[in-house]
Amino acid sequence: MAVVVGATGHVGRHVVNGLARAGWQVRAVARRPGPDRAGVMACPVDVGDPDGFNAVLRGADGIFLSLPATLQGTDLARIAGDIGRAGISAAVLLSSDLVDEYPGSVMAASHEREEVALCSALGESLVTLRPGVFMDNDAIEWSATIRADCVVFTAFPDALQVPIAAVDIAAEAVAALTSPGRGPHAPQGLFGPQWLSVRDRVGVLAGVLDRPITIREVSADEHRALLARLLPEPIAAQKVAMLGAAPRSIRDCPDLQLGEGRTPYAVWAAANTAAFEVGAT
Repeated sequence: MAVVVGATGHVGRHVVNGLARAGWQVRAVARRPGPDRAGVMACPVDVGDPDGFNAVLRGADGIFLSLPATLQGTDLARIAGDIGRAGISAAVLLSSDLVDEYPGSVMAASHEREEVALCSALGESLVTLRPGVFMDNDAIEWSATIRADCVVFTAFPDALQVPIAAVDIAAEAVAALTSPGRGPHAPQGLFGPQWLSVRDRVGVLAGVLDRPITIREVSADEHRALLARLLPEPIAAQKVAMLGAAPRSIRDCPDLQLGEGRTPYAVWAAANTAAFEVGAT
C-alpha cells in the first residue's frame, strides 16, 4: 500500500493512477482528494496536521511526497520523522532541478528545505526526483491569452528549454515505489525528450489546435508584469530571468540526459487541447 501526498497535483494524480494500475492500494492525500474509487482511498488530510498525517501512514509500504511550498523546517522535520517511525521502506520526493541550477533562489528555496529535512531523516530509503520545466506550465501561462486572442506574450521567443510531461515524472515515481532499490538514490534530474524554444512550442500548439497563434514579443519588464497576474511577483521575476539566461541555439545547450522515449510535446499538446479551447476555465 502506498500513500500519495499531493494526490490532486499535476504529478500526484498520475502517481495515483499509475500505482492503482500496478495493483497497489493507494491512500490519496489532499485537502480535497475527490471520491474513493477502485484501489484508491480518498484521504482529506493536511500534512500540517500531525494526527491526520500519522493515521494515513499506518501500514504503508511506500510514500510519494509533493509538498506545499509553505512548509518550514520544523514541519518538514516532523513529517520526515513520522515517515521514518512508520517504518515506510520507500519514499519519493518531488523536488526540482532548480536546486542544482539556481541554488538559493526564490523558486528553489522550498525544495532545498524539503531535501535537507527528508534526506537527513530517511537516508537511502529516499529517492529525490528533480524535474526541469513542466509542459503543464505552458497551459498555465498561455491558455488564457490563446483562448481570448490566439496570442502568446514573451520576452524571449527563442529561449530553449527541455520541457517534461507530468506523466513521465510520475512514471519514475511509480517505478521507484514499486521496485525499491531500483533507481539511483542520488537526486535524479528528469528532462523531456528534446530542446524546444517558446517559438517551437507555440508552433506545435497552433498545429494541434488547427488555428494560428501569434507570438507577441514584449520587454522583460512587461513579461514579468504579465506573469505576476498569475504567480507571485518574485516567482514571475525569476521565471523571466531564467528565460533570459536560457540558450538560444542547440550548440549552446548544456549536455543534459534527455528523456528519450518520454512524451513528445505534440503528444502532450494533443492530450491538453481542452485547456486552450474557448470556453475552458
